[in-house]
Amino acid sequence: MKILLLSDIHSNAVSLRKILESEKDADKVLCAGDHVDYGLYPKEVLEMVKDYNITSVRGNHDDHMIKTWEQIEQGVEQDEFKWIHHNADILNKEDIDYLKALPKTISFDLGNTGYVLQHQWKENSYETIQSEYHFDQFWDEHYAGALQGDFEKRIIFGHTHRQGIHYVANGKLWLNPGSISYRRPDDPTKDAHYMILEDGNIVFKQVPYEKAELMNEVNKWQGIIKQKDMDVALFFFGEDES
Repeated sequence: MKILLLSDIHSNAVSLRKILESEKDADKVLCAGDHVDYGLYPKEVLEMVKDYNITSVRGNHDDHMIKTWEQIEQGVEQDEFKWIHHNADILNKEDIDYLKALPKTISFDLGNTGYVLQHQWKENSYETIQSEYHFDQFWDEHYAGALQGDFEKRIIFGHTHRQGIHYVANGKLWLNPGSISYRRPDDPTKDAHYMILEDGNIVFKQVPYEKAELMNEVNKWQGIIKQKDMDVALFFFGEDES
């Protein structure tokens, strides 16, 4: 079985479409959360997630979107209008209800390997699991699969936007597919990052995608979006610096 593993889409329908087209032979698609905010196309992203029957968990930016949407009628100060407000203006109640219905955690089994999928380890933190003690604690709290006895345990996180695998102990690891939308400031590459799980193997993937459409749309919001948020978008969706 081939599983396409995504995370941190952040309303980037352009990169999402490119990956889904590139990996159209995937048997299943999973997303580790943060479907919305910072990007330009939240509606299109949620439509694709539904159309492709992507199994997702809810991330912190999804939660932030829910809260912002519910308060948007109270108004936003002109110099405080951010991408989260831009996205909230586009989405409707059906979209918000969809985000609300997403679980925080999913567990499943593939062969003799158990998986737990969750956006982040700790709320309001970029900490990652470093010890076997914390791995076991998290696993015991969240794994609801059918495997028992001796089997490999894998946790899938998103949130950090850093693609990687961390071996905590024998048969215990967590992995992060990275973000399909943008990197951290210390990573100059601008490709979409994701992972493939196939027959137990973990494969790092990245794919370039056309950013002109994104930049054209971003520039339409100059002078409207708060400058700090605008600078973030210009950095995220600009040219590759590598």
